[in-house]
Amino acid sequence: MSSPRLVVLQALASMAWADDFLDPKQRAILVELFEEDGVEPELAQRWLREPVAFPEVTELTGILSDSSDRMDLVMQLLHLAMTDRWFHPGEMALMRRLGEQFGIDESVLQEMDQFGA
Repeated sequence: MSSPRLVVLQALASMAWADDFLDPKQRAILVELFEEDGVEPELAQRWLREPVAFPEVTELTGILSDSSDRMDLVMQLLHLAMTDRWFHPGEMALMRRLGEQFGIDESVLQEMDQFGA
């Protein structure tokens, strides 16, 4: 598996843990992604057992140079965040970190923030 894909998977795992709890649905999604991408079993187990640090936004920006790839990641992150039907402040904080560098308009971030309120 390529290192850039591992960074993207790290971002997804981090979003799943942003509320300090890995929902069973989130766990199932991550297990499937980790298996599909051949993540080393020890790393996969660690990411399923404990919170994962979000990668540097500049690293993600470098990996996902195309805006459509960035939006795909944003949609995947939102999907993971919303599996429990609640947008936690920790999840919102991660979306704000991506914000401007990923081309997420401030008005969209404000709407997402209201959704979690």
